[in-house]
Amino acid sequence: MIPTREITWNVDLLGRIALYALLALPIGFLAFGLARRLRMWRLGRPDDRFDRLAARLWGAVVASIFHARIVRRQNLYGGIAHALIFWGFVVLFIGTVIVMIEHDITVPLFGFSFYRGNFYLGFKLAMNLAGLLLIAGVLMALVRRLVLRPVTLESSADDLVVLAFLLVLSVQGFVLQALRLAVERDPWAAWSFVSYPMSLVLQGLPERLLRSLHLVNWWSHMLTTTVFLAYVAFSKMIHPFTGLASVVFRRLQPAGRLEPVENLEEAERFGIAGLQDFTWAQLLHADACMHCGRCLEYCPTFHTGKPLRPRDLILEIAGYVADRGGIFSGELGQGMNTARFRWGSGAERELIGGVVSTEEIWDCTTCGACMEQCPVYIEHVPLIAGLRRHLVLERGEFPNELTTVFNNLERLASPYQFRPAQRVDWTKKLEQPVPEMAELAASGEEVEYLFWVGCLGSFDGRNQRTTIALARIMQTAGIRFAILGREETCTGDPARRAGNEYLAQLLGQQAVETLNAYQVKKIVTACPHCFNAIKNEFPQLGGHYEVVHHSQLISELLARGRLRLDPDSAIARGKVTYHDPCYLGRYNRVFDEPRAALSALPGVELAEMPRNRSRSFCCGGGGGRMFMEETRGRRINQARVAEAQATGAEVLAAACPFCMTMFEDGIRGAGVEGNLRVLDIAELVAGSLVTPQEDGTTAAEGSYDPSG
Repeated sequence: MIPTREITWNVDLLGRIALYALLALPIGFLAFGLARRLRMWRLGRPDDRFDRLAARLWGAVVASIFHARIVRRQNLYGGIAHALIFWGFVVLFIGTVIVMIEHDITVPLFGFSFYRGNFYLGFKLAMNLAGLLLIAGVLMALVRRLVLRPVTLESSADDLVVLAFLLVLSVQGFVLQALRLAVERDPWAAWSFVSYPMSLVLQGLPERLLRSLHLVNWWSHMLTTTVFLAYVAFSKMIHPFTGLASVVFRRLQPAGRLEPVENLEEAERFGIAGLQDFTWAQLLHADACMHCGRCLEYCPTFHTGKPLRPRDLILEIAGYVADRGGIFSGELGQGMNTARFRWGSGAERELIGGVVSTEEIWDCTTCGACMEQCPVYIEHVPLIAGLRRHLVLERGEFPNELTTVFNNLERLASPYQFRPAQRVDWTKKLEQPVPEMAELAASGEEVEYLFWVGCLGSFDGRNQRTTIALARIMQTAGIRFAILGREETCTGDPARRAGNEYLAQLLGQQAVETLNAYQVKKIVTACPHCFNAIKNEFPQLGGHYEVVHHSQLISELLARGRLRLDPDSAIARGKVTYHDPCYLGRYNRVFDEPRAALSALPGVELAEMPRNRSRSFCCGGGGGRMFMEETRGRRINQARVAEAQATGAEVLAAACPFCMTMFEDGIRGAGVEGNLRVLDIAELVAGSLVTPQEDGTTAAEGSYDPSG
């Protein structure tokens, strides 16, 4: 005998006809629900998300099939539970389709059956395994929601209803199979390794009773399936459709780039203030939020008790958009969740101030941790930037501290009240002069790098030490470099992240014009914010340069032997912990070079903080927050300082002037000045340098003092 079975065993023709009639109803519901959502997304402004389709589709495969952003170390339990549910459900769905193809297409139309032999036996194994995985995943998810209850997870009735449906459907499938096996005494029953033991228990019952129970269970299974499929269109289970679409139409631009306002002088509206201001992709992303809370796992505002919770912000916007867009805003069972995603709430309130509070908008540090973790690539930071643009450019409403910053940027091209001529004052502390590009242009000399110093590196006394250290490193390595000096301006990063797009573009264009006038090709900077702006946003203004961060350059110089370190003159020994700046690490994926430079230091042991690399915890200074008072919740910089202290390190290594400033303040605020000090990578390397002497010998760099 060839292994096989009758597909519609114990079901008459009427039942088979009813099966397809029942399926037509939920499919219609699903199509209707998706069509309404599509209509809502199309209310948004145009946004070209159809480029590089191959990359988009492959990214969707990696995100969905391989669960790239779901099964992660920091949330392994939840990721595994979701993977089990996903793969169990997908395999069972594919198996159902295979059976329908056999029964309704290949056999009646072509007289060919593939549902037999080894294929049949393998099919039985796969389907039993898939059902078992699905049940295991559902039980894990229920334990997580009802028992473990992590702080980032928000549960609702809808979540429990969906899980209950999946559990019931799985159990019904196994019972259905066990009842058939108990009657037929199938010689291949053992291949159905889950149902077979159940069938042995049932074999003692009369055949007529078993057939009746089978028929009742078959109909209940079909009805449950019908109701579940209809429920999908109006529940969180819609996320396989919306989530996949969100991944396909994700941003492919550099993560650290904010899109400018096009035709700024002619624009009639600025930023996001209502439904008409969102792009269609932003409406799709808001609709795709699964409430999973992954965006909260490394969010500095969430973990320090501030009003901004990225998940809640998206759900607030989603409720507003859904109400204004003509569909009810809550999935079934979502009417009373903590994100205020309530039916009808968005339709009566303004977006800013009514649905989304100004505290939420201004608390953001733009660190990008939410976007890095989101499984469906929701773009929280560009949304918040859009809300800020409206407040600044149309309403003129922003924190008082930013008034001085904006005025200084407009008058002095710097957030600080220093004259442009003072940008070169730090060079007086060097033994060797540093040329300015204007001087070299007159003589026709060329340099290997333009050193973009940045505002903090030029004016702030503490960060000037980093600037001096980097200049000494480059001089010791024999690198010819120059600075813009008096001609250097702010890149516009603080203005753009704080919503003043007009000022940001003005400063950026001025900087690009200066750089292009000198035909600059390669730029080195110690500021990740300048690094990100020049690398990712200046191309929008016509500025295309090779940009390296100082940690990258230092690491390369050490690797090539162009810098020698003296173990006797090291300014730090023992444990050193490194903080990944958000704009260097998370946005631009520079993780290894800073660590390579630190590991090369004699006598230094690198001690990692638990939250590091792409999971790094923000210093609290990005998004213009360094210029604003932090009045809500715990101070972010003190939270990070405490984490650094917990490693047992005496030195917190920085690679960003913003982080340097925030950590110096955090250490003072926490009263731990004697236990932890902050030094930039350049300071640590410069403090151990062996420098060449005029007589050809070498000596330790004794003139460098990290204390200033």
